[in-house]
Amino acid sequence: MTEADYVKSSESGVIPRIFSEADFKFTNPEEFLFQRLTPDGRLVGKDPNLSPETLKRFYEQLVFGRLFDEKATNLSTLREIGTYAPGKGQEASQVGPVNALEKGDWYVPMYRDSAGMLAFGMPALKLLLYWGGDERGMQIPDDLNMLPLAVPVATQLPHASGLAMAKRILGEKAVTYVVTGDGGTSKADFHEALNIAGVYDLPVVFGVENNQWALSVKRGAQTASKTIAQKAVAYGFEGILVDGNDVIASFEATKYAVEKARRGGGPTLIEYSTYRMGPHTTAELVSNKLKAPDEVAEWEKRNPLVRLEKYLRSRGILDDRSKEAIADAAQTRMADAIAAYRATPPAPPTSIFDYTYSSLTSTLSAEKAEAFGVQEEQAESAPDDAVPGGRPGVNIRNAVNMALREGMLRDKKVVLFGEDVGKNGGVFQVTRGLQDEFGPERVFDTPLAELSIAGIFVGLSIGGLVPVAEFQFDGFTVPAFDQIFSHIARMRNRTRGRFTQRGVIRFPYGAGIRPPELHSESPEAYFAHTPGLKVVIPSTPYDAKGLLASALEDPDPIVFMEPKRLYDSPKSEVPEQEYRVPIGKAKVAREGSDVTLVSYGAMMVPTMQAAEALQNEKSVSAEVIDLRTVSPIDFATVLASVQKTGRLVVVHEAPRSVGIGAEVAATVAERALDYLKAPVKRVTGFDIPIPLAKLEDNYIPNKERVMKAALEVVSY
Repeated sequence: MTEADYVKSSESGVIPRIFSEADFKFTNPEEFLFQRLTPDGRLVGKDPNLSPETLKRFYEQLVFGRLFDEKATNLSTLREIGTYAPGKGQEASQVGPVNALEKGDWYVPMYRDSAGMLAFGMPALKLLLYWGGDERGMQIPDDLNMLPLAVPVATQLPHASGLAMAKRILGEKAVTYVVTGDGGTSKADFHEALNIAGVYDLPVVFGVENNQWALSVKRGAQTASKTIAQKAVAYGFEGILVDGNDVIASFEATKYAVEKARRGGGPTLIEYSTYRMGPHTTAELVSNKLKAPDEVAEWEKRNPLVRLEKYLRSRGILDDRSKEAIADAAQTRMADAIAAYRATPPAPPTSIFDYTYSSLTSTLSAEKAEAFGVQEEQAESAPDDAVPGGRPGVNIRNAVNMALREGMLRDKKVVLFGEDVGKNGGVFQVTRGLQDEFGPERVFDTPLAELSIAGIFVGLSIGGLVPVAEFQFDGFTVPAFDQIFSHIARMRNRTRGRFTQRGVIRFPYGAGIRPPELHSESPEAYFAHTPGLKVVIPSTPYDAKGLLASALEDPDPIVFMEPKRLYDSPKSEVPEQEYRVPIGKAKVAREGSDVTLVSYGAMMVPTMQAAEALQNEKSVSAEVIDLRTVSPIDFATVLASVQKTGRLVVVHEAPRSVGIGAEVAATVAERALDYLKAPVKRVTGFDIPIPLAKLEDNYIPNKERVMKAALEVVSY
């Protein structure tokens, strides 16, 4: 069945007007506005072929959505809940679309979508808890295919693209519906999400609730386009402009887009023209005062509840008695929700530790014990798999490739994606041959869009896959950091475990290969400082393969940093069979008795060189510890070594201030001060941008700098 055939066979005989390139010479957007009910409740076109029960359900959901909004606003004013984002006036643009979804479809709301979330099945108590400052409010019920509302504007859009991609890869016919506001269309998230949806022809519907205001900025200051819907054509798919205060039009337009997506027709962008009758949030009222009174009065005439009520009365579906009964039922339901909210006891204070990771790290366990006196037993870390021998001459580049291949053979849900990872095999050829073996659905290139790479990671993981995202270089993770920080790291915590982010974010890091600017960064401290992430940095081919094998099975999101200057050497034997190196477990790379040298990644080379030179030239016995994981850090191994040697030098390539070395030094000072015979020394990069090639060597720690620091603490 072609789209033209579908249009001709439309049951209602009324379809939305579809934009095309030829339409962009229009002067009046109203010509394209899809409307089924006029503001006075008269039907436009043929009967919508909706049952009286369905129409009545629409009305009930509009009434309850409006009531919830009013009560939540009042509760916020009375300080019974916190800041709340009212959606008064926008109910039809939320209720209509969610009713167009079928069982198995997914809804990705924004923070102003209370009416939509309630209509989709979210308990009112949950929303009150969330706005009241209780994380349990975003613990989405298990039977509800809904992502938590996103507070960072428009960041949920790439999640929807990833979710739609996951469902298609898994062979499911689910459609994802995601919403943002007119302000959100100015964000890079909007562009990247729509672009990747168009490139991959994904089964996703993008809704824009154009309420004419983004806080205090009018819609005209957001874009010069006459409509937002027309932007869809630039991404290669259809756009629709809908009267967002008309619940029937909103339903039918969304239904068209959802059914088209389910048939493989790709994405659609729908602009729901509506109006925000209240302030941006209850935390400020200025934005509402900036509206012209005649503008507000004009939109009052388009009230979505009154419009549907008049139509239902004309159909004999609603009268005074049934209207009163609906209002009473809504009042009772809302009163029950408020009573339950007021009666809900606070969560135990110790619960703040429960959902950052799949299980408590040793650091979190210590913090919990210190703050609340609750001591929990720590599971013993898994031992290293001691697998001797193997393929000779393997470098880290080959070892990572081996681990990825084994992981994809072991688990068909592992997918690898990023810029140039397919036929090209990645800039450093780490993924070479994997697309040929596993196909373009499991190893695929993305547009040049790092934010979106991290954003679709979220959706792919929630959708049931194990995403492995590759960023070409360390510096390219910066555009993605919002998604990593706001969503990947926090998803388990903010949904109280309903959704997690299993998967791996990989990228080469560090200086030493003389690339252009912003290709030589060491950003591990940014990620290690972000609760919810684990940060792994191998220094040998053996560890690289074993650590990545563990990362692919870990229930928490892993940032896997590969030292690019060590991609080719040193080489060593790496077993071809599967083995694991535990995450969060340091390794004593060299035994010693006089001084402890702690490092990781690329800096293990000058650190080991210094240890050898100290022994051979100065008769100083240096113990070398390779952290391997910088979050969580294995402090037990470090402390045990310091207790033996009494001296500590920490080496890393990143800038000194607030780096991993500072954390190691502080912890040793707190927990092993009595064992220290000298102050802790750090050998690091400087607190400057990494110099370009001509002066790069002056920045990177070397053997001589490490030796100098070690001799200073030994002779202290």
